[in-house]
Amino acid sequence: MKKIGLALGAGGARGLAHIVFLEAFEELGIKPSVISGTSIGAIIGAVYAAGISAKEMKEAVNEIVFSKKTKFWEIHKKSDIIKMFNFIDPDYHVGGMIKGEKFVKFLFEHMRIDKFEDLQIPLKIIATNYWNKEEVILEKGNLLQAIRASFSLPGLFSPVDINGTLLMDGGMVNPLPYDILKDDCDITAAIDVSAKKVKTEESTPPAYEILFSAFQIMQNSIVQEKFKQSQPDILIKTNIQDVRIHEFTKAASIFEQVLTSKDELKREIEKHLNNC
Repeated sequence: MKKIGLALGAGGARGLAHIVFLEAFEELGIKPSVISGTSIGAIIGAVYAAGISAKEMKEAVNEIVFSKKTKFWEIHKKSDIIKMFNFIDPDYHVGGMIKGEKFVKFLFEHMRIDKFEDLQIPLKIIATNYWNKEEVILEKGNLLQAIRASFSLPGLFSPVDINGTLLMDGGMVNPLPYDILKDDCDITAAIDVSAKKVKTEESTPPAYEILFSAFQIMQNSIVQEKFKQSQPDILIKTNIQDVRIHEFTKAASIFEQVLTSKDELKREIEKHLNNC
């Protein structure tokens, strides 16, 4: 059978949609031969590569987001992005406002894997080298630190030092890393969960939203330039509406909105596998 490489793009909360697309693979009875991911794509990709099914991931999301025992429930009630600091650890002195250590610890407790070499599916994680401003592909060694580096949004999360190199969010250089899979598979599939900005009734968005939106504008520009050079064999562009980058509490809506795209992915996979 042909090998399929799956690229999971950056996109904040909209990246929860990746779980639904992994369901598509499971329903077809196949698995990606290799996965690449940036930011939220790195997180979802790592959890799946560790052997946790899409169904289990959905259950975990519901537990984290909707359980009244979790900090996320408090965030949802207060509707204040700053209350995220109750869930993750503040760090005002090392290049960011949040360390991300608590989130990484939470991941480890669920995955029980902390090295790339122990994953069931090969994984490539994208981060950005702070000093030379270039892409770094992480695929060996400490998995959790690689994940943390990939989602370390500048100014919000502290950068991560891996082997003497200061790393930040991979979305600054490669938000949709399908190009790094071409040598490892026969078919490349990319899931783009970015979204166009929808005008709201607010005359001036809050500062944090402007920051997030600016980052997304940059990512969209990078992806469009990449498409001019080469495209994946399968490209799924989602159209997730009314979900801001931090609105993980809208998980149910995100899952529902990409069901049609999920069916599209299944058709495309079958078509490419049958074209010998």
